[in-house]
Amino acid sequence: MSYGEEKKYLQVAVCLPVSGTFTYSVSGALAEKIEAGKRVLVPFSKRRAIGYILRIIPPEDREGIRDILSVIDPHPLFPQDMVAFFEWLSSYYRYPIGLVIKAALPAGLNVAAPVGQEKCDTGWQDRVGLLKRVFVGVKRGSVIDESLFDRKKGTSPPAVPVGETKPAHQLALHRGKRARDESSFLELLHAKGEIPLLEITRNFPNGRYLVDKWVKKGILEKSLKPVVRDAAGEDSFVSPKPPPLNPTQKEILAVIKGTIREDRYQAFLLHGVTGSGKTEVYYHAVRAAIKLGKQSIIMVPEIALTVALASLFKARLKERVAVLHSALSQGQRYDQWINIARGKADVVIGARSALFAPLPRLGLVILDEEHDASYKQEEQFRYHARDAAVMRSKLVNAVVILGSGTPSIQSYRNAVSGKYRLLSMPERIGKKMPPEISIIDMTECEDSKNRGGILSRPLQEAIGENLAKGEQTILFLNRRGFSALYLCRFCGTTVRCPNCDLSLTYHKDGDTLLCHYCGFSIQPPKRCPSCDREQLKPYGFGTERVVDTLVEIFPEARVERMDRDTMRHKGEVQQILKRFLNRETDILVGTQMVTKGHDFPNVTLVGVISADLSLNWPDFRAGETTFQLISQVAGRTGRGASPGRVIIQTYNPSHYAIRAARDHDYEGFFSHEIELRRQLNYPPFSSIVNLRFQGNSKSKTEQIAGHMKMRIRDTLKKHLNSKKDIEVLGPVEAPIAKIKGKYRQQILIKSRRPGYLNQLLNEIDRLSSQILGPSGVRLIIDVDPYQMV
Repeated sequence: MSYGEEKKYLQVAVCLPVSGTFTYSVSGALAEKIEAGKRVLVPFSKRRAIGYILRIIPPEDREGIRDILSVIDPHPLFPQDMVAFFEWLSSYYRYPIGLVIKAALPAGLNVAAPVGQEKCDTGWQDRVGLLKRVFVGVKRGSVIDESLFDRKKGTSPPAVPVGETKPAHQLALHRGKRARDESSFLELLHAKGEIPLLEITRNFPNGRYLVDKWVKKGILEKSLKPVVRDAAGEDSFVSPKPPPLNPTQKEILAVIKGTIREDRYQAFLLHGVTGSGKTEVYYHAVRAAIKLGKQSIIMVPEIALTVALASLFKARLKERVAVLHSALSQGQRYDQWINIARGKADVVIGARSALFAPLPRLGLVILDEEHDASYKQEEQFRYHARDAAVMRSKLVNAVVILGSGTPSIQSYRNAVSGKYRLLSMPERIGKKMPPEISIIDMTECEDSKNRGGILSRPLQEAIGENLAKGEQTILFLNRRGFSALYLCRFCGTTVRCPNCDLSLTYHKDGDTLLCHYCGFSIQPPKRCPSCDREQLKPYGFGTERVVDTLVEIFPEARVERMDRDTMRHKGEVQQILKRFLNRETDILVGTQMVTKGHDFPNVTLVGVISADLSLNWPDFRAGETTFQLISQVAGRTGRGASPGRVIIQTYNPSHYAIRAARDHDYEGFFSHEIELRRQLNYPPFSSIVNLRFQGNSKSKTEQIAGHMKMRIRDTLKKHLNSKKDIEVLGPVEAPIAKIKGKYRQQILIKSRRPGYLNQLLNEIDRLSSQILGPSGVRLIIDVDPYQMV
């Protein structure tokens, strides 16, 4: 190092499954490129790795600090104020910070460490980069003479260089020997000045010939330019003008706007029944933030919901709206991310990953349908977007709005206890009455037996009446496929997945048996694997069979299905919803996808085909989930001029969750549920962590889980002295004992004292490296678990 050359020291999060951060140094020309939020290439052990600069730190007087190899990014990928957020996520969810940041960034940026220095320096542009398109435009110094357009034939003129006049015989030559579509082609160039080559070739069969011809004449020219990929898709719903606000909306907005103006953190729980106008509150809150120079994030639980919401906001706020979610292509996601990072967006709309949008002036975060389990990531980095959104807002003094017609038990308790501020919208827009809900007891419904218990007689009659009136129906069943089981009618054996502890689901479309967990599929066998008799038949039903039944009963009805099986290709969700909105479909059958956020004015009937499916799920939230699903799907009806009605089919009509949903009684449901949680010491009265052990050997997995339980007990006795504050349950076999060939055991930890729990988890981190070793068993720590199976 030459005299006067000062080193900088950096705290770097390495993109590897290792805990903590690492110190590196940099000097010379590279030091000028250093900023928090950029990626760097660093030496790590005997390899190279990608790292993220978190901050510049004071010099460290110790040996062994290595220099970075290069700076990858010309611009930061996230602002400095997100570093504290990433650190909290890493600490709370027990996940390496480098991998937290990797999960937050667009997939196209998360590449392996490059081999060559030069490649690394431009890697972020070379591997994903801004999409570039060929454009065709009128060459500088040239014009297209409008007098040459053949208006009768829809033709267009050649171009003439500025300051020059072509002889009359040359102009006549152009007119006389013009190719097919040439006049229209030139008129389009005259009108627009510049057009993507792709657009020309789509509209003119001989487009490439015409372009090359006029490029040779020196009138047109080609250029390669970056474009931003459309993230919302070509098909979007028409957005109405903002309707006038009612007194309740105005009152709530005044509170929210005042808080945003004060530059302080506040969490609001907006408890608004379906159809009460929460979206308009969101819009006006975002406008208020923009006027104050602040940026906003809006999250919805399903990717399908982003299209309509983004269309509405783009129509009103124009181009400063970005979209982020996992269904975008790598290129689209990259374009959106870079535009956001460069300050070209005022509002970001998306599913849970939109939470990580790199907004440097974040003032408002909105989570619609905050109760929805989709906000919990169930793979790799297992964070909950709702809780993380609250923390991100707190760290930057922003306002966070959690909106729901059926708030989670946890959020509602936070509101009534004063941790959040409760805002209520108890009435629908226009004071429309909530739908009338009736319960059908399927144990007494003999008429349903000839249909396999799918459609009761009252539901069939209601669907028929709706069809006769030209009104639409939604049928909700939270199980896809044709039949839930494929079993032997002689010995009762079901055909099971060889990789998972599950029965295979029969899909009539394709005539396959499919595992919904690992994707394993086979053709239905003719003989029973147990008794070898030809008695195998499908049993039970899913959305596919419901559609078949409807077509049989109502052959004139236009029926569509919306579930994961029908959504295999990009844009299919939007197309189905668009047809339903345009009344090209009479009956829409679907899983949870149909329950959330959609506004269909002509829907006057909703049928819940089997309300018991979610009740029987092995989860302490089963009652809460059932109440929410019924209430949410019920909210899809009666949003137009005609009143709505809901029919719930159940074998458990006296269950408190079903009765509360029938009566639109959230407070009554909350009172019952919160008391159960108190007695059983479940959230919100405790924090819970699920320790899940997965291994190739069943006996080894059981052994490791048992050993960990003993070590945890020893730790509690010796160090924490907190047996009454921490409860350890298990180990037990997971409800689904085997998935994707891995045997599964789990230990559930409950704690009334978050501090004690954090200490215990630190010890478990240390113990796991000793206990697991080369056993082939993996430990997954799931903080605040939502999937207990």
